[in-house]
Amino acid sequence: MSTPPPEEETRLGPAYPTSSAPTGNSSGWLASSGAIDHGRFPPGTILGGRYRIVGKLGKGGMGEVFRADDLKLGQQVALKFLPPDVDRDPARLTQLHGEVRMARQVSHPNVCRVYDIDEVEGHTFLSMEYVDGEDLASLLRRIGRFPEERGLEIARQVCAGLAAAHERGVIHRDFKPANVMLDGTGRVRITDFGLAGVSGEALRAGTPAYMAPEQLAGQEVTARSDIYALGLVLYEIFTGKRALEGSNLAELIRRREQAEIVPPSALTRGLSPEIDSAVMRCLAPDPAARPASALGVSAALPGGDPLAAA
Repeated sequence: MSTPPPEEETRLGPAYPTSSAPTGNSSGWLASSGAIDHGRFPPGTILGGRYRIVGKLGKGGMGEVFRADDLKLGQQVALKFLPPDVDRDPARLTQLHGEVRMARQVSHPNVCRVYDIDEVEGHTFLSMEYVDGEDLASLLRRIGRFPEERGLEIARQVCAGLAAAHERGVIHRDFKPANVMLDGTGRVRITDFGLAGVSGEALRAGTPAYMAPEQLAGQEVTARSDIYALGLVLYEIFTGKRALEGSNLAELIRRREQAEIVPPSALTRGLSPEIDSAVMRCLAPDPAARPASALGVSAALPGGDPLAAA
């Protein structure tokens, strides 16, 4: 998909010379339509004398995301602008700065790097690694599910990225297919680490369909809460379907409490029993009964080390 056509540059902040770096293409986040929505910043806008907007990538609960050229470092980045209510909330901004400081410590091939936090004209934004690819949620909608071998490749990368963050004390809180990107080479990057806590109510920040029971109940969120969400994501990778559906929060809570989740093999014939076991252990209602780490989950999958999974 082609990059939006260049327009006359609009400058915000001090002037800065333009960059001649190539812009490339985005196959997953830029969508064509009859009328292109450029968002608040049209292509060519210079932010703070450093970032030149290439185009809008999307919009979600965390605000608008733009693709940009970092003119200082000479690389492409993604700029995630936060909702206006966060800009006006000093407590949430302070929390965000703390989360970003933690997230910047995570350096792993399967984690989308967070570079910096900044603001322009009162609008707070994060600069992070730009991934030219497609998110897992879109892929699953398009293909249904992955063949077991390819699913295992993705699952191991997801586990590795999640484990790297947990080792640094960073909990995701909103781990879901939409926050897993796959680039053109098939490499996985997990995005939006630690941002759920500033996007809404701190205790229930996240997406209800992917929350652990304790998170839905407003209790303490730990790395094992992410492990529960990991189980839900793996479930979709191997079945193409959500483990639980609910029309509202109350229904989701009820179904989790009644343990209405059927094993993945009930939906995908011939699935390895090790996958069933690994996924269902992640989905244990009691956090203490879940695997202690994402690497333990990876080890329990076919081809893994059974001793490491114990």
